[in-house]
Amino acid sequence: MATLKNAAYLPALTGVRAIAAYMVFLHHFNSVFPGQRLGEGVHSFVQELHVGVTLFFVLSGFLIAYRYFDAEDFSFRNYLVNRVARIYPMYFLVTTLTFLTCSFTKDNLLAYIFNITFVRGYSETYKFTGVAQGWSLTVEETFYFLASLFFMLLKRKKYNFILLSAALALCGMMLVYLFKRISFYGFMDSYSLMFFYTFFGRCFEFFVGIGLAVLFKKGVVLRGNHFTYLGIAVIVLCVYLLSMVKGDYDFGFKSNWGKVINNLILPLFGISMFYYGLLTEKTLVSRQFGSKLFVLLGKSSYVFYLIHMGIIATFLRKFLPANIILFLVLNLLAIGLFLLIEKPTNKYIRRRFRSHDDSDRIRPSGALAYGKNTKQ
Repeated sequence: MATLKNAAYLPALTGVRAIAAYMVFLHHFNSVFPGQRLGEGVHSFVQELHVGVTLFFVLSGFLIAYRYFDAEDFSFRNYLVNRVARIYPMYFLVTTLTFLTCSFTKDNLLAYIFNITFVRGYSETYKFTGVAQGWSLTVEETFYFLASLFFMLLKRKKYNFILLSAALALCGMMLVYLFKRISFYGFMDSYSLMFFYTFFGRCFEFFVGIGLAVLFKKGVVLRGNHFTYLGIAVIVLCVYLLSMVKGDYDFGFKSNWGKVINNLILPLFGISMFYYGLLTEKTLVSRQFGSKLFVLLGKSSYVFYLIHMGIIATFLRKFLPANIILFLVLNLLAIGLFLLIEKPTNKYIRRRFRSHDDSDRIRPSGALAYGKNTKQ
């Protein structure tokens, strides 16, 4: 059985990022599973594969906490440089390219500013502008910026995992209550926006990842076997339940029960168990996700996530009407952009702006990071 104390690199957790990105792709291109041909049940199930984003959020909490929760060599400057180097260059490039195709208006200029500053995820008006799926990066960046504060509070008392989640959700609800009366570019203007599209509503997913990392760092071993497959079963069950509880909504997470399933049950009982299994069990799944192919796909999954919708995908669809061909071409393009632009730019920014103290290393890399023995 492997433990995180002797695992310098976790390839299976790199490979799983590709699966999470592909789940989101299927969610957005659900026409591959039309209800008329395969049945409404299959169509509704695939429609709820937005839960791939939840896999990303839990993974971010886990990996950042594993490296930084009790790090004595923590450098906040290097930490921020690492996060910017990893997230911002490709996001800025794809976002700018997207807005260059739009007409120059005051509204588009404001939308561009909301996008490149990651504020857009807090606005009902702007959350889907530009690179529409980029709303999730607002959630990620909020966590990255506040992570060190959370770690300090969580060290004091274990119950703070629950208290912090509740406090952040309450804070988000108070902001919604306030901005329902003060209109400001759609900022925090609905509880649906808060619970699904902002860190206030999604914080528990990150805290589940943090909790899992803390257990591993303490050497806690859970009793039982087959955690990998049990976790997969719970994830599948949660997706199925989301498809059943949507009622009159277009997606299950918009219902009250859907929020509970998506934001609480899925990360706590499904994804955490799945990740625990990947880390401690040698299974066909862990071997596959840790293979060279899946590691490469995982490394390029961030680019894939950014381009699988938007102007690049729209342009390609003119020549590639079949979604399966589009999927393959997007993967090849993502790998190329990762190797030619993302990886070199990441290295340059870290080399140029990090402090000379090179002790601040992350192994394994973060949920949106890539590569073996990569400084983050």
